[in-house]
Amino acid sequence: MKIAAYCRVSTEKEAQIDSLEKQIEFFNEFTKKNGYELYKLYADEGISGKQIKHRKQFQQMMLDAKAKKFEKVVVKDVSRFARNTVDLLQSIRELKSYGIEVDFLNNGEIMEGGSEFILTILGAMAQQESANMSKRVKFGKDITAKKGRVPNIVFGYDKMPNERYTLKINEEEAKIVKEIFESYVYKGVGTTKIAWDLNDRGIRTKKTKSKWVQNSIVRMLKNPIYTGRVTNKKSEVTDFITGTRKDIPEEEWIVVEKPEMRIISDELFNRAQSILAQRSTEFKLNNKREKTEYPFSTLIYCKHCGYSFRRIKRKYSDDGKEYIRWVCSGRNSMGVNHCPNTTVIDENELINAIKEYLKNIISNKKNFMKSVEKEFEKIKKLRETNERSEENLLKEIEKVTLKKQKYMEMFQNEVINIQELKTYTRPLNEDIDRLEREVKLINSEIKEKDILNKELSKTITTIDDILNNETITNSMLKTIIDVIEVDADSNVEVRLKLLDEIGCTPTIIGNPNMNQLKTSTVTESHSST
Repeated sequence: MKIAAYCRVSTEKEAQIDSLEKQIEFFNEFTKKNGYELYKLYADEGISGKQIKHRKQFQQMMLDAKAKKFEKVVVKDVSRFARNTVDLLQSIRELKSYGIEVDFLNNGEIMEGGSEFILTILGAMAQQESANMSKRVKFGKDITAKKGRVPNIVFGYDKMPNERYTLKINEEEAKIVKEIFESYVYKGVGTTKIAWDLNDRGIRTKKTKSKWVQNSIVRMLKNPIYTGRVTNKKSEVTDFITGTRKDIPEEEWIVVEKPEMRIISDELFNRAQSILAQRSTEFKLNNKREKTEYPFSTLIYCKHCGYSFRRIKRKYSDDGKEYIRWVCSGRNSMGVNHCPNTTVIDENELINAIKEYLKNIISNKKNFMKSVEKEFEKIKKLRETNERSEENLLKEIEKVTLKKQKYMEMFQNEVINIQELKTYTRPLNEDIDRLEREVKLINSEIKEKDILNKELSKTITTIDDILNNETITNSMLKTIIDVIEVDADSNVEVRLKLLDEIGCTPTIIGNPNMNQLKTSTVTESHSST
């Protein structure tokens, strides 16, 4: 008889007691002893048994079973197969429908998977053990929280190897943290302007190495870690099988003082909180208040140098008309050798192109929702099969970004020309976009289809509201658009917040080969207004 064996190890404790190597050795001996032919040993390592969908080797075994590549599955015990009773019974039934037997070798004795009554009891016991384990983990986290467990990545600090309860202050980043708080409190600079200024200076976020947005500045201003206070247990898992979490009331958070991590004073932090609360109240009282004067301010960025696009006004003598256009501020202020992006975007044409793009979504909202749902399913599968950790992805982004910066320096030093720079950096930009999407896959809070559908409906309603206004303002655009990026080939990419959140590729609404948006290229510099 041709058989398949399945084994799984998820925790360090299990690895010590019953390592994969020992399980493999066990199944090889079992196969020889019983005169079977071992088709394949399917092994998942470092994977929880709570949900089958996260186990690649298990999923492959089920596909091979459907293709009738073996006649029987042997598992050392029920808990190795599943710690979720529903998954256990459904999988056994599915295998039976393919004519595949299942044997559990508990305590060295063969128990056939024919009795659902016995399997239900054993599965319930395995599930209860998993629940108990979840409680022990939760208890352990509460203990480490009371000691002041610190996060892995925070702007302003560096993580020290094998250190769970303190972070080392990064002096260069700490200067920027102080600057952000002081600009906001003492100089009255808004969070959007702060983000814009950081991006213009080429400073990126620590976690994703991406551009700063208003929300990331607000989160920094609200984070008490900069006063040397570490906050834990803001939420907790309510369902250990699905991983569902609930928020904990602020008075129940666990706060530990860490004076060695202080970057700013309590006075500065408290003043920032007062201003944040005041501005939030003012905004709610007058939600029509326009915080930014121009429609695309802090929304358009250069794909090459990372600087924002700047709004310029020019009058041409031949017709006397005034034109409002947007250009790369890096190239505009620092000269042609700083950045190769000569694309100039007409403000009215971009507004019209975005209107057409949004109208098309509303006109074909059923098709739009279906296409997003289809893309989401693909992305969901990618998330479940993604073996790369967030840390590795961020390191890869940093590596590719450094490579791109070297080419930019070669261009600035006139070692290569514009065309060569475009050729060299185009694949690097694509790599950065792809890697950033993978990071978003890992961090996205939209993990289930029902949540996606709610967010889709909300986005479509917002788009409809925006289109019903005669004038589209900056604050309106920012409710649905994350960023607009423009490259030296005049490609204009619009990233809708929802689609960007789940890791979809950006939508190109204009380039030289499309009529939706006319762009022009110039070589002379412009005076800004």
